[in-house]
Amino acid sequence: MSRGQHVDKVLSKKARLVRRRREYRVYLPKGYDGQTALPMVMVLHGCRQTHEDIQSITGFDAIADREQFIVVYPFVTSYSGLRSENCWGWWLGRQRKRNKGEVGDLHQIAADVVNDYAIDQSRLHVCGLSAGAAMSVVALTVYSDIWRSGASVAGVPYGESARSVKFSRHVPVQLRPLSMLIRSMERVLVSTPPKLLIIQSTADRQVGVKLAENLRDCWRSAWAFGVYSSTPPDWSVDRQSGNTHNIAWRYEQHSTGSTPVELGYFELDDLPHGWIGGNPGEFSATQGPNVSELIWSFFASS
Repeated sequence: MSRGQHVDKVLSKKARLVRRRREYRVYLPKGYDGQTALPMVMVLHGCRQTHEDIQSITGFDAIADREQFIVVYPFVTSYSGLRSENCWGWWLGRQRKRNKGEVGDLHQIAADVVNDYAIDQSRLHVCGLSAGAAMSVVALTVYSDIWRSGASVAGVPYGESARSVKFSRHVPVQLRPLSMLIRSMERVLVSTPPKLLIIQSTADRQVGVKLAENLRDCWRSAWAFGVYSSTPPDWSVDRQSGNTHNIAWRYEQHSTGSTPVELGYFELDDLPHGWIGGNPGEFSATQGPNVSELIWSFFASS
């Protein structure tokens, strides 16, 4: 069976508002002819990964061939400050402000892809793993008027600090109060937050499940921004559970009234930190349900 093609590109530092030179890969699905506008999915790697690593373990290319969407894999490429190798600076103030730093560069990459290829601008989606998930949440928050929906695999809420994740056995985890996180998010939102799917393993020892719960609760709280003003929405929650390849999971679908799902919360047991149900590779937990399929299903219905 024929496959699509990938194109390696560079975001030039000479471009307006771009802070650093960034490499990124665009995957064009088989049959792409440049005539039909397709959805775009941006996928962000985690720490100690590259864009090629996340492309390999997620298997999004094969889904893109079948479902017809374009995939973009940015690479952090270069960075300043003390951090683990290839980490996005999701906790740094200068990297998570609109039109600034790394999140501004990601927005410019998306804009360049829209300019270069046939993209449906109403169907832009972003997801990632770990630090990439955290930066996806940043992008969804500060560019809430640009992204249609997003997904976080072992991510953290907007406004959290680097102390919220376990990076050393000698340094205890410290979480910020939920009220502080909600205020941080609402200060930078320019519209209702996009739809979000949260995926988390309860056995993740690096990114604890409480971070996913706080992200869920932040999103529920901030979803009223610009829509219901001081009147909170009436949320309904549909719960499902199951077992896939001996991995137990639970799924919550959060909706307001008769509208489609605005927030999904997918929790699994027994799996370590990594992409779940992915292809073999570092930071990939091959057991359990294929979350790439789950993410695309969520995006397609948004």
